[in-house]
Amino acid sequence: MRRRTLQTIMAGFCLLLCLLSACGSGGGGSNGGTVTLTLETNVTDAEAQAIEALTQKFTQLHPTIKVDVTAPGADYENIMKVKMASKHLPDIFSTHGWAKIRYGNFLADLRDRPWASHLSPTIKDNITDSSGKVYVLPIDEDKSGLMFNSDVLKQYGIAIPETYDELVTACQTINEKSHGQVTPMHIGGADSWPLGNYFDYFSTSLLISPQKNYTTDLLNGTFDWSHYTPLAQDFLDLQKKGCLNKDVLTAKYSDSAQALAQGKAAFGFYGSYIVDEAKKVNPNVNLGLMPIPAMVAGDQPSFAGGERTTLGIWKDSPHLQEAKQLLDFMAQPENIKYLAKTGEAPAGLQGIQVDLGEMTQYYQKYSSTPVYPYFDRVYLPNGMWDPLCKNAQNMLAGAITPSQYSANLKQEYDRLKRSH
Repeated sequence: MRRRTLQTIMAGFCLLLCLLSACGSGGGGSNGGTVTLTLETNVTDAEAQAIEALTQKFTQLHPTIKVDVTAPGADYENIMKVKMASKHLPDIFSTHGWAKIRYGNFLADLRDRPWASHLSPTIKDNITDSSGKVYVLPIDEDKSGLMFNSDVLKQYGIAIPETYDELVTACQTINEKSHGQVTPMHIGGADSWPLGNYFDYFSTSLLISPQKNYTTDLLNGTFDWSHYTPLAQDFLDLQKKGCLNKDVLTAKYSDSAQALAQGKAAFGFYGSYIVDEAKKVNPNVNLGLMPIPAMVAGDQPSFAGGERTTLGIWKDSPHLQEAKQLLDFMAQPENIKYLAKTGEAPAGLQGIQVDLGEMTQYYQKYSSTPVYPYFDRVYLPNGMWDPLCKNAQNMLAGAITPSQYSANLKQEYDRLKRSH
């Protein structure tokens, strides 16, 4: 899950300022025996502050090393693209889900670090390769599925759905028993990305996780996009069956949080990040997390996710040893616990228990449930997220059909494959 925001003029201005001020590694060097490391991260607010707080502790222990932390927020991805093009990156940086595919050639191998043998098994495949290379330190890991109001499910006698058909049946039951007073599935479609979450989640459930899958076809560009039409039809059917909020195209993410908090919605396609937002409305709300139901017979439920907060080292950094020292410090159990707690996510290293409040029971319950990378990060070319979301809006508005939805995605897929 992922909350995506549009570029703004101010963000572009910040990008220009950042580049002009040489906030990459070029600004850091030795000065009178002092080494300055540059660290750039995509996280913001409390999470960025937590990283900076730990770097300050590190520099107290290592007075000859300074750390400049930059957290540009929404413009992080574009800043990093410019820096990759110039082949001049920060000493340490976040990979926000793209450790291997986008940043792999720029990252140092960290397999020799003392923490590298303790990677969480549910994230290991996302940040290592077949040769054994470890690309990043995983501070925490993303496990997103469906959030639900547990009191609503109890009220209407709904068990946690394990298949897509069970999910649809549960939604219809809630709609009927509540006489339309409770929205079975609330989506903030005006923000577009919650619509994309549906397709990101269930694309994996339909095309990737089953024993018979289309991973090779999607990766080599031979995928028959008519196989995608049923997923679009299933989504449209949710609307037709009264399973979605009537204002799906005008409601926002904050409306989903409010509806879940007030017991006016049962499910939502969000990660545990929505808990804090919901508790602002109702501190006593009981929310739960469940895996994404299986769509194909014989398959099992799964989570979407993998990377969340990560730190990797630029392989050409002039300060490799100092950067490794900092990562080893960050990887200490008490520091991982502190950072993961701040991000409200399970730790990315084994043996570190993080108190995530009411979410802890769900992470423990589903600790062995498979976690697949977000579908668009692996199987779609860069630039496909927006068409995935916008076409979903158009389909719900009646402007296009499910077959047109998949045809439009094929057109964008082919175009972007050629351009890349």
